[in-house]
Amino acid sequence: LQSTCQKTPSDTEFPYYAFPMFVWLEIATRLLWVFAVSAVRDVDEIPEMALLQQHLEIETPLMRRMKASPMFWLHIPKCGTSFANAVYHMPKMCPGLGENLSIDDEQFGKCFEHTLQVNCLRWCDQRLIHCNWPIRSHQFVSDEMYEESKGKFVALLRQPEQRLLSAYNDDSDLLRAEPFISACATNRTPERILSLDEFKSKYAHWATGQIVGHLPATLADVPVALQRLREGFAFVGLQEEWELSICLFHTKFGGPCRNLEFLDTRPTDRTTGNRSEYDTSILDGWVDEIDGPVYAEAQRLFYDDLKRYGVSHETCQACYQEANVA
Repeated sequence: LQSTCQKTPSDTEFPYYAFPMFVWLEIATRLLWVFAVSAVRDVDEIPEMALLQQHLEIETPLMRRMKASPMFWLHIPKCGTSFANAVYHMPKMCPGLGENLSIDDEQFGKCFEHTLQVNCLRWCDQRLIHCNWPIRSHQFVSDEMYEESKGKFVALLRQPEQRLLSAYNDDSDLLRAEPFISACATNRTPERILSLDEFKSKYAHWATGQIVGHLPATLADVPVALQRLREGFAFVGLQEEWELSICLFHTKFGGPCRNLEFLDTRPTDRTTGNRSEYDTSILDGWVDEIDGPVYAEAQRLFYDDLKRYGVSHETCQACYQEANVA
């Protein structure tokens, strides 16, 4: 299995010959328009040329998806494990995965993330999706990894204090246990439970740490994280804006909206399946000063993309109806 993962750059990059013929025709057409426009000295004087320039700037969802291939889902804890259903079910992404099979603990057991990653090389097209190896649910993006996958990362982020409290209250992965007890563990009896202050010192700033590639993250890492979000991520969504994030993801990259993508495979309240906010007063005014600005930048990028692609709850009705969640 390890030898399977030792790919040369030509093996891991999406090969040009794999593009469908109509994509090649689209590229050829645009090149012809480039030559036509470049032959005109002042395009502003000719309205038709200005329109052609605008045409050249248009990208189709398929082109954006190919540009972001192999797509690298950076899974930040408590920011939406369910997003796997959107990523792995993109067209032709994972032919070995059932088209409408939900990636959750009901179908794959409590260790479904591990099961998915173990089988990614077998189920999925590595030209289209990055199979994390060595297996780790929550990757830390090293400098080398960032340069290799720059422009291909996708992620959901979450308000930092809410993310922290969600992690502290997680009864599946017992992050508050010392040592940590995963959802896959048979022995669920913790040796010790971390106090909230101890937990903060261990799990705060986690989103920034994953984006820059190391923990503990410091204020000096924030500018790097901001730059990577702006330049290295093909998609940034928000856990709090789940429906709009799923709709935006499909608007940018295409593919059908499926009901399973709107399901919360790990809800705040497992008895009701509801997502709800935590009472942050328990933090006594503490805020995550490192993840805070990174989340603010994620919000800016997300809401800018909503405007850029004309995405709103109104325009997403077709997606919601297709997924039977309208």
